[in-house]
Parts: sequence; structure tokens; C-alpha cells
Amino acid sequence: MKKKFVIACLFVCLNAGFLLYAQANTAALDEFGRAFDLFKRGDFQNAGAAFAYLYQTWPKGPLAADSCFMAAQAYFNAGDYPTSYGFCEAFIQSYPGHPNIPDMEFQRGRILFKMGRFKEANSAFGAFLDRYPDNTLYPSAFFWKAESFYQLGDIAQALPLFNEIREKWPGSDKASLAAWRLNVMGLEAREAKFSRLAAFEAGKNSTKEIAGMQKEAYREQQYLRDYLLLKSLRARADFSEPTVSPNDRLNMLLDAKERALDLLISVINAYLKGIAP
Repeated sequence: MKKKFVIACLFVCLNAGFLLYAQANTAALDEFGRAFDLFKRGDFQNAGAAFAYLYQTWPKGPLAADSCFMAAQAYFNAGDYPTSYGFCEAFIQSYPGHPNIPDMEFQRGRILFKMGRFKEANSAFGAFLDRYPDNTLYPSAFFWKAESFYQLGDIAQALPLFNEIREKWPGSDKASLAAWRLNVMGLEAREAKFSRLAAFEAGKNSTKEIAGMQKEAYREQQYLRDYLLLKSLRARADFSEPTVSPNDRLNMLLDAKERALDLLISVINAYLKGIAP
């Protein structure tokens, strides 16, 4: 009798456990459906929060992996890249055998790129290309690897990759993007060449200006030497210096000041011309 009672209690407990488990799964499924509706409507921030709540509330449940994956996607679409990166790493580490691992590894590269961590993004896309050569995301990863090189300023490595994209996947959207980037790079190269020429011309004009100032200074020094020499000769010959009226002295002073002012104005005009856009 006692044995039957124990068996009956166990049966009741098991049924209660199964019932609670079923109720929990039903609640999780309902929450997942609501979160997915938010995602489809474009409310990515709230969708990310809903998926994150599901993942954190039922970390061992059957929807945990999908909730973690969708949280990373939703936060990425919302522009919350640090939070998206956290769920991305959690998914890769917690579910290494999941069929969505390639997608999440590609997403990791995109998140790093969006965060401006171009060197790490480049490594992430390189690893993806090595591991999944037959994946449908391969051309996209190839493009973003080239784009990472471009953002790092490594044009020497970016240029052949963009050209390779156009050759391997002609007519694709990635080929169009690669062609656009190549056009931009060509414009930037021409602009850089023009800037170097402008800098060269400015330097050349500056050199001419300095040479002119040096010539003017040399001429002034020559005038001074001639004046001193003439004064010395007059002193030796006991010649008296010609008398100069106050008006003549004033005219000489004004003339000297005018020449100095003209020289200063010419220097200022040359400087303004050099810095003008």
C-alpha cells in the first residue's frame, strides 16, 4: 500500500513538472512570437530587448539559441553595435555547432566594421573566407575585407581586391559597389595629385617671394654701403656735406617709410594669395 502511494506521488510530481515545463515553453514561444513581430515591423531596439529577455530568462530553453541570434541581429539593425557584439560573441561561444554560426561570424565582422575597429574587422572577414569558401556570404565578406583595407588606408591591398570582385562576380551588387569604390579612389588620387601640385606651386611662389625680399634687402644694404663710402670720402677730402633743408629731410623720411610700407603690403598680399582656397 505504501509503495503504491509513493508511486502515485511520483506520478503526480512528474505530471506537474511536465505541465510546468510545457507552460514555460508555451510562454517562451509566445514571447518569441511577439519579439519577432516587433522585428518584422522594424522596431529593432524593442525587438532586441525582447529577444535578450528571452535568452536571459530561459538560457537553457529550446529557444535560447534563436533568441540570442535574433538579439544580435535586432541590436545591429538598431545601430546598437556594442550590445549586438555582446550577443554575437555569446552565440559563437555558447553554440559552436549551430548551423547559424557562419552567419554570426560574418555578422561579427560587420559589427566590428561599424564600430570603426577596421583591423579586427579585416581579420574577422579573413577568417570567414578561410573557413567558409562555399558560403553564399563569401562575396560579401570579400568586399568588406577590401573595404576594411581601404578604411585602414592600405590602398595597395584594397585596390587588387576590388578589381578581383569585379572579375569574379560581374553583374552582382558587390561588383557595383567595388566599381563605385574604385571610382572614388580614382577621384581621391587625382585630388591628392592636385593638392601636391598646389603645394609645390605655393612653395615655389614662396621661394620667389623670399628671393625678392633678399634682393631688396641686398639693395638696401648696397645703398647704405655707398652712402657710408661717400661720407668717408668727403671726410677725407674735407668736403662739406651739402646742406639739406628740413623739407628735403621730411621728403626723404616719407619716401623711406612709403617704400617700407609698399614692401610690407606686397608681402601680406603674397601670403593671402598663398592661403586662399
